[in-house]
Amino acid sequence: MQEPPPYAPPGVGGAPPPAAMVSKVDMTISCEGLRDADVFSKSDPICVLYSLDGNRRREIGRTERIDDNLNPKFQKQITIDYHFEEVQRLAFYLFDIDDKDNDVSKADFLGKCECTLGQIVSSTNFKRPLDYQGRNYGSISIQAQEQGGMQKSVKLTLKGVKLDKKDWFGRLLKSKSLGLLVVMSVTLSVLIFVMPSSLYYVLPFYFVIVISYSAQLGKSDPFLEFHRQLLDGSYALAHRTEFIKNTLNPRWKPMKINTRRLCDNNPDTVIRVECFDWNSNGSHDLIGEFYTTLAELEQSSAGKTFACVHPKKKSKRGYRHSGEIVIEQITVSREYSFLEYIQGGCELNFVVGIDFTGSNGDPRDPSSLHYLGGSSPNQYTQAITAVGNVIQDYDSDQMYPAFGFGARLPPTWQVSHQFSLNGNPQDPNCQGIPGILGAYHQCINSVQLYGPTNASPIIGNVAKMAREALHQQQAKDYYILLLITDGILTDMDQTIHMIIEASELPMSIIIIGVGNADFDDMERLDGDDEVLSIGTRKAKRDIVQFVPFRDFKNVPASKLAAEVLEEIPEQLASYYNDMKYVPINFNYMPHG
Repeated sequence: MQEPPPYAPPGVGGAPPPAAMVSKVDMTISCEGLRDADVFSKSDPICVLYSLDGNRRREIGRTERIDDNLNPKFQKQITIDYHFEEVQRLAFYLFDIDDKDNDVSKADFLGKCECTLGQIVSSTNFKRPLDYQGRNYGSISIQAQEQGGMQKSVKLTLKGVKLDKKDWFGRLLKSKSLGLLVVMSVTLSVLIFVMPSSLYYVLPFYFVIVISYSAQLGKSDPFLEFHRQLLDGSYALAHRTEFIKNTLNPRWKPMKINTRRLCDNNPDTVIRVECFDWNSNGSHDLIGEFYTTLAELEQSSAGKTFACVHPKKKSKRGYRHSGEIVIEQITVSREYSFLEYIQGGCELNFVVGIDFTGSNGDPRDPSSLHYLGGSSPNQYTQAITAVGNVIQDYDSDQMYPAFGFGARLPPTWQVSHQFSLNGNPQDPNCQGIPGILGAYHQCINSVQLYGPTNASPIIGNVAKMAREALHQQQAKDYYILLLITDGILTDMDQTIHMIIEASELPMSIIIIGVGNADFDDMERLDGDDEVLSIGTRKAKRDIVQFVPFRDFKNVPASKLAAEVLEEIPEQLASYYNDMKYVPINFNYMPHG
């Protein structure tokens, strides 16, 4: 397939994916033992779903009305956008509707259930009592099913063949080395003017450098971009490769693209692949493009060739293409989603590590990062609460190991780089988020803040937990370590080694920097731009997300949680898919 259709009409190209890839969840609702609000017949129930934001509520959807039934099983599903990184508070209201217009303001209230969407999707059988004027009256059951059908991943290895050279002069003007050539030319002119005899010695070397540099400028630095077509005919970026320096025959690293991102799981959605010549100033030059679909890729094999055509050149006489893109390897395989693993029985195990080094300041001083007497919670408390409130819905026992590092402990007052906040080395678990905060508040008054800031022991301990989970050989326990620190790590190399080791295990690491320290070196740990490495060792995958708390100081704490948790679903799903682990209870799950 070389040309796109002029427009993808409804039903042909699939529903347009949102700008950010959001899961949609269909909820099927049933109730038992509803209150009978009618005198001569049974109630005629309808369920209305609201989202809750503080004291405000907004209707999301409603079921149909069922006449004369106290145990309704509603057929109409309610669809909602699912965001793992947010606490999505919901309220299900049951009404007895006698009005033909289904006006709930005129209806009898039968009961309500408040919960979070996380609690629903993480439960295999979500059932709760209905609250009617402070007492339980009947129950509600909710089944959640992710939309989108079966997901796949496309693993591709591509190469370019005889791609077009870009304009030599244009590349020279955009090059950072233009100034160097100018300086060299001026220097040579002055040298020849002062010492004419040097012409015979210097000029040949100058020409060698210029010719060598010109040869490099005559080649491209190619990279590819994959775009999926939206319903309105526009395109959204789905994947970008690395650029390969100075070659017309590049071979890109093997890539893996989820079909939900590539084409919204629709095999007929148009995919535009563009080949660019990279420029350091960001003004990349288009070499050419081609169009395909997932259906075509699934039928392709090694050796399949796509002509790379520049749209402004194709009308020129004698023009064929600007090079070719060749498939060297391709596999399309089943890919399980984050929600499929969660609904299949995978739990998120939350672990907390807190910095107790002296640079935080005396906890009795209001300027201390550990000060507890202020009108609002300190940054450590806010970070734990924001992240923990999201993750707690995905852990059934809500027992969370919590550690500190960098303090002197009584009675010996020896420095410890890892100690239990609850004072129990054999069992560091705290009950729920309140349990973590209670242990933290008690601990801050019983230890002496000291140093240094060593994080590798706690990372190594959580890696040990994750390694034990790996021995289960199933997608059952995934660990998330929240590490909160006020400064640069003094054991940076050891921490990098430990993160690289942990990248092969079922775990992710969130690092939040509190206070006003310079955290530039901490950005290195976040492998968004390049794979974390040290020496010859490289991380298998990116498992670290780092953010400074000060960037979210004046916004709701939910914004901080959304930022640090956004990558967790992809990290979990990609890990278990790469390990070829099927969701534990997959055979018993509802499928789209």
